[in-house]
Amino acid sequence: MRASSVIVGLALTTSVVACGDNINEDPCDEPGVACVWAGTGVRGFNITHPDAPALESKLYFPSDLTFGPDGRAYISDWNNHRIRRVDDDGALRVVVGTDYEGDGPPNMEDRLPACAPAGALGTTVAMNHMTDAKFGPDGLLYIAAWHNNKIRVYDPATDIVTVLAGDGYGSLGDGGPACNALFNQPKAVAIMPDGVVYVIDQRNERIRKIDIDPARTITNFAGTGVVGDLGDGGKAADAQFGFDTNPTPQPTGALVVDGGYMYIADSLNNRIRRINMDTTVIDCIAGKSEAGYDGDGGPALSAHLNEPVDLELGPDGRLYIADRLNNAVRAVDLRTGVIETVIGGTSCDVGLAACPSIAPAKEMPLNEPYGIAFDAIGNLYVTDTHNHRILRVAR
Repeated sequence: MRASSVIVGLALTTSVVACGDNINEDPCDEPGVACVWAGTGVRGFNITHPDAPALESKLYFPSDLTFGPDGRAYISDWNNHRIRRVDDDGALRVVVGTDYEGDGPPNMEDRLPACAPAGALGTTVAMNHMTDAKFGPDGLLYIAAWHNNKIRVYDPATDIVTVLAGDGYGSLGDGGPACNALFNQPKAVAIMPDGVVYVIDQRNERIRKIDIDPARTITNFAGTGVVGDLGDGGKAADAQFGFDTNPTPQPTGALVVDGGYMYIADSLNNRIRRINMDTTVIDCIAGKSEAGYDGDGGPALSAHLNEPVDLELGPDGRLYIADRLNNAVRAVDLRTGVIETVIGGTSCDVGLAACPSIAPAKEMPLNEPYGIAFDAIGNLYVTDTHNHRILRVAR
């Protein structure tokens, strides 16, 4: 992992890349420069060398990444059905997942038991398209196992995986233990400082809450279960969302909680919505219902987005948006409401063209970015998902 040698304010500029006077300086450490950080651009998996360095490792539609308390990166490698970690020696290692897609270890009949403390070694637990992973205050990694209809938990200290919530496909279980609840493709998670977990239950069109009581009771927090675009100004439980419910949907929806507010990527409504966690009133802070790409430099409410699918709070206090079909990452200043593009805005497919591996961030084309994250010193990471690689923008 490259470490930034200059820690300044987040400056995502369009200046020309220069190596400076010191020939040993890495141009990828120049503030505002985007570089490939992981992945070769060729989809797949290094079967004969699974612990190859990150830049020599194949990825297959990486959907997101996050950073652990110790600073190591964890990548949700979507179509390899694995969680992969970038270790201190630079190697990319599997910590969850096996050579086949499934729902658990073979010795447990391919299914980790629900409502039981039993777990299994992460590298024996088959997965099926994880879409999100976030660390909680307990140091555990909470995984949205999308096609498993589960929230799984990985303990980096023991390498053991357990099930927190989900016992199959459906929409039942509110008011009871989360491990008995049914999900319909849970897309994203957010974990509060007190351990409460929020889950976007994508095809159920809801945001569900898993409490910290001994039973880990699950309830509905937001959404009526009906696809739509209504509810702003009212209670979140009465609102409608635009998460993809097609028979073979794309992963949609994202959430992040900060400063008493929950921010939601309402993907198919092309908007970013906000819930006051005290009053549960919902409103919109960015985007209009129609898809498009405009508005940079002006009010986010007047701008157009095109299927936003991930959100992160940046070290500068702005809300960063993976604007998937605009091939861009955009940022909203939560004080002024102004939106701008910080990386991308044009497209390039590595299968069809020679896409750059280094460029000023605003000149770096992307191919449907699904995930964004920041490391401890504020570098921005973007999953260039359909190019099977991850980019880093130096702070």
